[in-house]
Amino acid sequence: MTIARLDGQMIGLAVKGLAKNYGAHGEVRALDSVDLEFPPGKCTVLLGPSGCGKTTVLRSIAGLVAPDAGRIEIGGTTAFDSAAGIDLAPEARQLGMVFQSYALWPHMTVAENIAYPLQSGAAGRLEIAQKVEAMLDWIGLRGLGSRYVHELSGGQQQRVSLGRAMVGSPRAILFDEPLSNLDARLREHMRMELLALRQKVPFTSIYVTHDLLEAMTLGDQVVVMRAGKVEQIGRPEDIFRRPRNRFAAEFVGIPNLVEGTIRGREADGFIVDTALGALRARGWRDDWTTGARCTLAIRAISLAVVAGGAARVVRAAFQGASSLIVAAFADAEFTIETFAEARPADGAAVSIVPNSDSIFPLLDD
Repeated sequence: MTIARLDGQMIGLAVKGLAKNYGAHGEVRALDSVDLEFPPGKCTVLLGPSGCGKTTVLRSIAGLVAPDAGRIEIGGTTAFDSAAGIDLAPEARQLGMVFQSYALWPHMTVAENIAYPLQSGAAGRLEIAQKVEAMLDWIGLRGLGSRYVHELSGGQQQRVSLGRAMVGSPRAILFDEPLSNLDARLREHMRMELLALRQKVPFTSIYVTHDLLEAMTLGDQVVVMRAGKVEQIGRPEDIFRRPRNRFAAEFVGIPNLVEGTIRGREADGFIVDTALGALRARGWRDDWTTGARCTLAIRAISLAVVAGGAARVVRAAFQGASSLIVAAFADAEFTIETFAEARPADGAAVSIVPNSDSIFPLLDD
């Protein structure tokens, strides 16, 4: 079975000093000397807003974009080096790619689409047919090889795109926002299917997305990018629980960033005086001292509201399993997520109650 070979190809990738400018005079900096390591056998997710450079990194690795400077290594082999004049053709890099638009041939059957990368190789017709049949079985499309693309659902088309990317036993798979064209329910289903496939046969992959849930679900390592630079690298849990700065915190969905003054240090953290009162926060930085200013990050689920108080409900929205409340207090607005039934009326007077166990400082303001 050709797919099983992926399990043994635990190759790593790296980009060093990668730079790319666009525009007539190079005025748009897409990548600003990016250094990244992509561990073998793991999924690295490039996460960030549109225009942050994540797709440029991916397409540079694939050989579809020529960087202005830097070096790209794939499995210890130099695929691109601006100083040495090395730039391997995309097909020589032996990478599979799953595109956002699927990029399937409409005039070909499912089997012919999957077989396409094998046509230029040394494999004979029988071997190709066997590999395609094995791939159809692996991606859950057995018996659909004779259908055309337009006869498939969006999720099935995505599986065909994945099968085509993997059938030639590539050294790594590159995913360019592959689920963004699917509806919410199908996107959730495909996200879990991709996770199951990776658990079944581990392979090195790089996954580009602006979707936080995809990054948290699929990534072994997450890279947060902004304006062509890397803001933070870490495990999904680290990125989610300990964003490094204000940008990373806001991007991972932390709406409440509270300024305060450090009152003193405790055994497992410190006390900060804020508009919400004295808050206990976990963690510590050696450059902080009593009286210093700092920023605390507080998730919406780490705040609660009780009736009566100096805060006022600006708006409250029912979200099904929960309610989202925006409350004004001390010239600021705070976002609170609570039980669906605990939804005060707009304009109601409330008190905002923090959960100290979930308050932490930003590491880099």
